[in-house]
Amino acid sequence: MFKIITPNRMKRLFALIICLSISVCLMATNGNAELNLFKGKKKIIVLDPGHGGHDKGARGAARGADGAFEKTITLSFARMIATELGSKYRAPLTRADDYLLGIPDRTAVANHIEADLFISIHVGGSFLHKASGITVYYFKEMLGPDIIFNSATSKTYNSDNDRTTWDNIQKRHITRSRALAKLMQTQINDRIKYMETRIEGAPLVVLSGADMPAILIEIGYISNPGEEKKLCDTRILSEFAKVISKAIDNFLSEKNRNYSATDLR
Repeated sequence: MFKIITPNRMKRLFALIICLSISVCLMATNGNAELNLFKGKKKIIVLDPGHGGHDKGARGAARGADGAFEKTITLSFARMIATELGSKYRAPLTRADDYLLGIPDRTAVANHIEADLFISIHVGGSFLHKASGITVYYFKEMLGPDIIFNSATSKTYNSDNDRTTWDNIQKRHITRSRALAKLMQTQINDRIKYMETRIEGAPLVVLSGADMPAILIEIGYISNPGEEKKLCDTRILSEFAKVISKAIDNFLSEKNRNYSATDLR
C-alpha cells in the first residue's frame, strides 16, 4: 500500500530538505575558508634597519650636508627589500621611520610574531677610509671575556651592560643561521661584482635573542668614499635588494630547508 503524504508531512519534509541544504553549504563554505586561510598564510621575514632617531650610526666620508648617515641608508634599504619580498612573503620592519628602537625590542618584534627569519641591516664604518666590502654575520659565542668590536655597529654587539632576557636563545638556530649567511654570501658574490662579501661569526646581541634563523648584514663601508657613493645610489641599492630577496627566497624554498653541520664546512 502507498502512504498518503499529508500537507503537514509535506511541510516537515520540505523543511528538512532546506536544513540539509544549508548544512551542506555551510560545510563547504567553512572548508573553503580554511583552505583559503591556509593558502594565504605567508612566511614572515622581519627586517631590522639599524640605528634611528638620535642614534645616527656611522657617518659618510663626505662632510657637511652631503654626508650620509647609516640610519637613513638602512631604513631606505630595508624598505626596498620589503617591497621585493612583498608579493610572496610578509616583511615587516622593526622600525618604520626615523626613531630609536632598543636592541631587545628589535628582537622582540620578530619573536612576538613568530617570524621565520630575522635580518638586521647595517653599514660599516672605519677610521681607515680604504676599508671596504660586505660582511654577513651570524651569531657565534666567544669564549673568555666579552668582545667589543671597533665598529660603527658596536652597540649591537655583546657587552656586560646590554643583556636581554632572551640571551643566547639563538644557539639552537646557529646551524641554519650560518647556512643563511653562507647562501647570502654566495648569492651576493655571484651578482654584485664590485664588492667582496665575507661571512663572520660574532656574539652579536641583536642576534642572540632571535628565536629563528638570523643574520646581520653590513652592506658596505659608508666611511669609504667610493662605497658611500654606491650606498646613496637608489639604483644600486635596488639591485642589491633584489639579490638579498632572491637569497632569502632560495633559503626558504623546500630544497634548502634542512642543513647539517657537514654541509657548512
